[in-house]
Amino acid sequence: MTENRSNSSRFVSTYNQLDEYMRDQLGNDKRNTIYYHRVHGMASKEATFRKYKLLLHSFGELRNAIVHDYGRNEMEIIAEPHLDHVETYERILADVMNPAMALDTIAVKVKELYTLKPEYDVLKAIQIMSKENYSYAPLLDNDQIIGVFSEESLFDYLNDFGKMDLTNGLKLKDLKKYTTVNDHRSEAFQFASEKETVADLEERLRGIKDQHRRFEVVFITKNGKLNENLLGMVTIWDLAQSMI
Repeated sequence: MTENRSNSSRFVSTYNQLDEYMRDQLGNDKRNTIYYHRVHGMASKEATFRKYKLLLHSFGELRNAIVHDYGRNEMEIIAEPHLDHVETYERILADVMNPAMALDTIAVKVKELYTLKPEYDVLKAIQIMSKENYSYAPLLDNDQIIGVFSEESLFDYLNDFGKMDLTNGLKLKDLKKYTTVNDHRSEAFQFASEKETVADLEERLRGIKDQHRRFEVVFITKNGKLNENLLGMVTIWDLAQSMI
């Protein structure tokens, strides 16, 4: 009986904390006078709320089903929620109030990335990437991305020239046409700001419409721009795992 009572208390407490948080965030907007509308209002602003919008609406309805309100601050518990519902609601509360930043959670920080420079030897880059099983390597100049070296870079070069002489000191700068970020034939790379959440990047993945280029990597910079220092990188596999 104590556990059941605890379930209802925890659920209502979570509801109240979330409702108060939404009120604070939305201010005195008259369009957001009830919990349902406040969830909708927050979802219009933040990806993390959009991610959980339907669940939050459902939990709002569940709260009304387990509580009978007598008036201001007076209520009676008339039903008990399942423990798994309580724990899910609490987890969502923590996530929406303190959303996980992509750079801090799923990104590989730049200091841990294998990066290249224009003067770097192509053969050496291939050997290291093959050994370490790296699919992509950012090409940096003064810590800013000027390109991405991948298998496609090699294939497109070979398609144009028929062969590649790796014994004669071929440098990455000689492959500029095939490494420029926006010139990859079938690979797509995007940029995100350091303030974007995991949910923001998950939305990018779900919103991809390009049928001709694969969405492969998101590079994180301060403001999500190409001409800024690289801070980290998130692959499509990192994003997919975060959505499981």
